[in-house]
Amino acid sequence: MPLTSNITSHHGCFNKIAAETPTVTLPRIKALTSGSVPQFIDLVLNLASTEILEDSLIHSAFSKNKRIVFYGDDTWLKLFPNFFARYEGTNSFFVRDFKEVDDNVTRNVIDELNKQDWDIMILHYLGLDHIGHVYGPYSSLVPKKLEEMDTIIYDIYTKMMSRNEKTLLLITGDHGMKDSGGHGGSTYSETYAPY
Repeated sequence: MPLTSNITSHHGCFNKIAAETPTVTLPRIKALTSGSVPQFIDLVLNLASTEILEDSLIHSAFSKNKRIVFYGDDTWLKLFPNFFARYEGTNSFFVRDFKEVDDNVTRNVIDELNKQDWDIMILHYLGLDHIGHVYGPYSSLVPKKLEEMDTIIYDIYTKMMSRNEKTLLLITGDHGMKDSGGHGGSTYSETYAPY
């Protein structure tokens, strides 16, 4: 991801996050937003998510009248119903969808970047995760997907910088991936992700 690497080396920093198990989406979203350590019951709830009631970044921002927009994995909408000013969620369980979910997110990002009535934008792309589940991290589809993500990150960064405002852009994965593809366990490659 040369564009993202260049931005990071000149205007940011690169690190990694350590994800506690289980390394599946719902517990990872809860951990990223609330700082809590996931429980194994969250593994079961990943299939039937319920609203997060504990304090989180989303609750805090919302209580301060910050306008939050969201696009991507609809797990967020189940965890934080009625918190987003605008949103479009897509079901994350169609693991053979490498493109449509990401195209929906990107389409909305382009619209949102032309608006200035939001404070926080959350994007949850799924294509790379799905490619990993179906074909593994060494699939020939991975470089093309990383190039797509590199371009959209660059586009977001460029548009945000053109506004000449103080802005924070965070990019991370909610978990890593096993060498064989998939995630959920406690191997190094599942529990570490770039940040």
